[in-house]
Amino acid sequence: MKYVGKVASMALLAALLAGCASTPDNDNGLSTEVNVESVLQSADNIHRHWRNTLVDAEGLMLYAPERFAAMMESWQRADNLFKDIQSSPELANQSYSLFSSVTYLDRFYSDIEVVKNNHTELVDLKKIADKVLEPAMTQLAYLNSIDANAHYRSEFVRLNRFYRNLFAFVARGNLNRAREEQTEFLSRAHSLEVRVIKRIYITPQEEALRQLRREDVRYYAPLSYAKVEGEITAGKDLIDNHPRAFDAINQVVSAIEFELAHATHIAEEVKYLRDRNRDEYENYILAIEGKLLSISKALNDSDLRDQSLVEQAQRLSTDAADTRQQYELVKRKAKPNQQQLQLETLKGLIEKQNQQIAKLQAQLSTTTSVQNNADKQAVDTDEIENNSSAVAVTANDEGEGKEI
Repeated sequence: MKYVGKVASMALLAALLAGCASTPDNDNGLSTEVNVESVLQSADNIHRHWRNTLVDAEGLMLYAPERFAAMMESWQRADNLFKDIQSSPELANQSYSLFSSVTYLDRFYSDIEVVKNNHTELVDLKKIADKVLEPAMTQLAYLNSIDANAHYRSEFVRLNRFYRNLFAFVARGNLNRAREEQTEFLSRAHSLEVRVIKRIYITPQEEALRQLRREDVRYYAPLSYAKVEGEITAGKDLIDNHPRAFDAINQVVSAIEFELAHATHIAEEVKYLRDRNRDEYENYILAIEGKLLSISKALNDSDLRDQSLVEQAQRLSTDAADTRQQYELVKRKAKPNQQQLQLETLKGLIEKQNQQIAKLQAQLSTTTSVQNNADKQAVDTDEIENNSSAVAVTANDEGEGKEI
């Protein structure tokens, strides 16, 4: 193609000379205009083709940055030359410089040839690299989708630099080295992926746990606090092994959030009991028993207050399970669009009762622990008082003996 400009220029010049020697002036002018128009039209077609081709060529820069830069530099010159020729057609056959016989049109086609050659090389490299480096390309695309750059910018920048080096090996034809380095890249990329997923899903839960520690929940509810720590550890282990198992990860996060809320209210209950006098314990227990009574009345109109709180809770749990079975049986037997309101009401009642039972069981556990501590303190106090009385009696006896 680099000779097309010269051929076009020679054809144009020959046409002009032939016209001057053998045709009248008006025919010569017409012939010259036709040939100039034909040459410009050909250049215009070529210019339009590459202008449209290079619109979306930026993606080729990854495969060989230097070659891409040379291609775009040549295209910029060709584009400027074409615009000059288009605005002043007489420049087409004029020398591009004082020290060369190369015309504007020759230089335009020469730059277009450079563009074509580089573009062909880049497209060929792309085909090879897309096949060899497909795993790396897929992994980097995934890291971009989870916004890894925003969470760990410096690590992502280093990894991206490593990624571009893989394409440099392909460009130099060293495919084996490219595959070897890709293995290392995938290992680092996986590590970054795990860190990003942990930051998204686990870090907020760890911050919530730190807040509980600042509020002394670890002191007031150590067992519940330890349960949160266990759930967080389980979440980290899951992400380490399956960072894309988002259904399971969301389930773990829900479990962590549940235990966080549970630890919080258990600590509040313990604080409440610790701030109460022993004389207020009975009212607290009676309040719990009243809630259990309301549940038993709602379930089957029974009164279980002649049993211990633990036994009442167990009985209510059994009754609630029986009620749920009845609900499922009615649900299976019920025809579509019949008794729907009744079923939904019963279902809501069961869920509410289960929640109340779970909460009361936690309160019972806390209350039992506090009562045991209080009883122990009371026993210790009684022993001290008894010992003090014994010492006093002994002293009195000794005093009386001395007086006699």
